[in-house]
Amino acid sequence: MMNLEMLSSSIRIGKKIASNRIVIQPMECNDGDPSGNPTELTVRRYRRLAEGGAGIIIVESLTLSYESRARKNQLKIAEENAEALEKLVKEMREVNPNPLILFQINHSGRLSNPAFSRMVSLYPAGDLNGHLLTEEEIEEIGERFVKASIIAKQVGADGIDFKHCHGYLCGEMLRPANRREDRFGGSFENRTRFFKETAEKIRRAVRRDPFLIGVRFSIYEGIPGGFGTSGPEEVMEDLSEPLRFAKMIEELGMDYVNVSAGIPAITPEFVRPTKNYPEGVYRHFGWAKAVKQSVEIPVIGSGYSYLRDGKNDLKGADPSKKSFLYWAEKNLRDGNVDLVGIGRQSLADPLFAKKVLSGDTDRITFCIACGGCSILLKSQREVGCTVYDPYYKEVLQKVRRG
Repeated sequence: MMNLEMLSSSIRIGKKIASNRIVIQPMECNDGDPSGNPTELTVRRYRRLAEGGAGIIIVESLTLSYESRARKNQLKIAEENAEALEKLVKEMREVNPNPLILFQINHSGRLSNPAFSRMVSLYPAGDLNGHLLTEEEIEEIGERFVKASIIAKQVGADGIDFKHCHGYLCGEMLRPANRREDRFGGSFENRTRFFKETAEKIRRAVRRDPFLIGVRFSIYEGIPGGFGTSGPEEVMEDLSEPLRFAKMIEELGMDYVNVSAGIPAITPEFVRPTKNYPEGVYRHFGWAKAVKQSVEIPVIGSGYSYLRDGKNDLKGADPSKKSFLYWAEKNLRDGNVDLVGIGRQSLADPLFAKKVLSGDTDRITFCIACGGCSILLKSQREVGCTVYDPYYKEVLQKVRRG
């Protein structure tokens, strides 16, 4: 059995301890009720993830409001949902009290679906038919983030993940393409103002010890003027601003940085590597390393699901040196990252962490990166693994039949 000394070790994050280095990244599964509360399907998923024994479980993107949202049945975090969210946390802790449970809080912004909600954006673009937010509306959204953080603490979560990735409102704010002419656009200082002001309000509101506050952000979006470029028309990768942003996260007293990349709807291969671009895995490793070299707080890396047991399309003859176990342990040992995140793999096998850490790797059902879960999400259906879970396999068949 491979030495898993680093992967199985605990780590301090803020004033809390994660029992191991595996993180369940937030995976939207679109199975809330019409008011955004968790359903039995939601509770089943998260009970299984709790049983799975990862050090940290980040509950999927919770929308601040149903007025603007990306998913028809997205989970919501607001006062009217507090009781249901508290029940979800209790259900998870009943199964396993050990994992740290974080809530990812989000506003969908430009990615809000106009079929059932109001599309809004921060700056004009050719593809935008929605409402351009005013300064006052942006400030009001900031207050909603603060309220959501208070609710997360009240219902028993260990912390929040302040979402700045994957093309949603807060990520859109950071882009050089955001040339708003008010205090929320143009210069780097203005484009990070919303984050800075809101993060400081959140910290004061939750009296943060020992409640955790962290940020997941897309370090390079892969679009003209996207975050990770040097100007509104630029496309080449330039990490100057993202690394300044990571440093700002630390300086504001946040507890961790969660590094992602891309926009699933536009540059999906940056977000989640596939056989079409397996080397994207190595780019994720490099991005996390660059952030790790810039900050002292814990860094969570992404891109690990594609590795599975080494049976992937990465170059190299030795499958054992292409596997999740090899690269997770190596990157942790080499100091390139502090924790490793899995997304799709947690849908394929919710018990992944437990099996890995107990040496029961022969029983892992590995994600094959087929994209079935993505098809379900795009179709506004409930999401799960369409390979190993009969329920979601049937949902996919219904979607394909139209």
